Amino acid sequence: MGLTDPNLIESPGHAYERVNSLSPQQQHAPNLLAPSHYGKDPIWSIAKDEAIRLCRVYDEEIGMMYPMLDIELIVERADNVFNSTENVTGTGSSDRTKLSADKIYGSEIDILKMIFATTLTLEGDGQSELGSALFDTVRIAWDNKLGEPIDIQGLRLLVIMAQYRFQQGAENQAYRTIGLAARLSFELGLHDNNVLRRNFAEPDERSWALKLFWSIFVLDRRWSFGTGLPFAIQDADIDPLLPEPDGSTPYLTAMIAYCRIASKVWRSIAAPVGAEGEVEEDRMGYLDYQILQWQNTIPDSLRFYPTVDIPDTGAPSRAQHRLQVLLYLRMNQMRICIYRPVLQSATRIMENRRYASVVVEVAKDTIRVLSRLNQTTDIYRAQQICFNHFLLSALVALFLAVTHAPLEFNQTVRDEFYMAIGLVGGFSAQSFVSMRLWQTIKEMKEIGPKLGLVNRQALSDVIDPHSSAAVAMAGLAGHRVDEMTAFPVTQGPAAMTQTPMNGQQMSLELTNLFEAAGGYHNTMGPSSNQIVDHNHAFAGGQGPMNHSSNGDGARGPGQQGTDREFSRIIQALY
Repeated sequence: MGLTDPNLIESPGHAYERVNSLSPQQQHAPNLLAPSHYGKDPIWSIAKDEAIRLCRVYDEEIGMMYPMLDIELIVERADNVFNSTENVTGTGSSDRTKLSADKIYGSEIDILKMIFATTLTLEGDGQSELGSALFDTVRIAWDNKLGEPIDIQGLRLLVIMAQYRFQQGAENQAYRTIGLAARLSFELGLHDNNVLRRNFAEPDERSWALKLFWSIFVLDRRWSFGTGLPFAIQDADIDPLLPEPDGSTPYLTAMIAYCRIASKVWRSIAAPVGAEGEVEEDRMGYLDYQILQWQNTIPDSLRFYPTVDIPDTGAPSRAQHRLQVLLYLRMNQMRICIYRPVLQSATRIMENRRYASVVVEVAKDTIRVLSRLNQTTDIYRAQQICFNHFLLSALVALFLAVTHAPLEFNQTVRDEFYMAIGLVGGFSAQSFVSMRLWQTIKEMKEIGPKLGLVNRQALSDVIDPHSSAAVAMAGLAGHRVDEMTAFPVTQGPAAMTQTPMNGQQMSLELTNLFEAAGGYHNTMGPSSNQIVDHNHAFAGGQGPMNHSSNGDGARGPGQQGTDREFSRIIQALY
């Protein structure tokens, strides 16, 4: 691992072309490119002031959540590296190998590169040519050293590489990488209190090693939930005597407790569940109680108040506000996971109306918080890849509720649904969340006719003022939605591409599915040909979502099979 890879040579013209592809924030950053260093390792395309800025941004956006690096030491190292470069340049020499090896050798310089790459990608909404070039130099060197003994710096580097993959929207690769980091942390004995104390005798070194291990633990749980794949670190793998980080890391400490509860929630939802299986009410209630108690233990400095009744403690900083919102949304997301089984069929909703109402209200609250965050700050736009997981979880909960119980929920969730639709319009077409959502849209369109979903186009002779008003609500999320184009004649599933053209296309497809699932006819109230039997079904007759196949409110075998297919698709999306 080092500075210059001979395979990565870049001409000055290419470097100048690259700056045009950067985000406006990056293009206006001072001295982003240092022209005298073209043709060398891509790190020399960054000037010293920009390098230090990228370190500071990384610490605010990521490092405060996962404090495994001493940012002041990182900034000092960056200053030394670029001062050395300027000294060499001042002598008229162009040979970067004359730089002091003790300042810029091995994992230390690679950590700097990955900090730059991760921050550039974050600021570039998941894309940065310079970030990609920096990552490639590190990846090649890392692959060559994979068979060698790992050290603490190499482990830190691997974690930042996982964070970079996540910022790219490649969550599966982030999950794989953090899984490798988890296994290497076992090799170093970071999970074992006795080994930790033996290998890190100095209290300060041991403190940083603990922060690193617990950061890996939290990231492993986070991306396991995001991908639906098993944890790399099981609770039983961790020494019960292993201490948690000290009080200087309140967010990480709160997330460790959260992840311990998440383990219990995972066990209750990981196994595939049929549409008509039993719902364990006591277990759901207990898990919900635990997550609410966890929220009460969060320090006041990280407590988020979604209403106007905020204690008079002064306005939080941007970084602190982001952490507050993240913890609040994580609470909501876990509650949605806990109560998700209730929404998987009309029968379950009918039998557990109180719990169904709870999860719908939590999902609506999540969407309102995200919409408000997008309206009033740049936090949502700066970290869309992170926040979009919360949005997707809430959106699917609303869609499930409306699909299975349109008469019960369709009017009460419309405002929030269209707020969410407006935010979906800003999704990157290539992100992990977008690809998963797009696959679900395709599958839903394939089974839609079997479920009784009616295309809104076929109902265009009826004017629905509620739909018009609801479309306008998307503007609250900061995105214009033109009602003239909101409901086009959409493609059939066979004609749909493997990836969406953009977030707006997903918004329009979701809107059509929502309206077809019950939001269209049911806004006009029951008519003479609609059966409204709150004891046996939530929709029937000739309404848009007709679950009855034999006229008596009971579903035939074919419909039940389709319901199971629908549950499978939605479970995959979760």
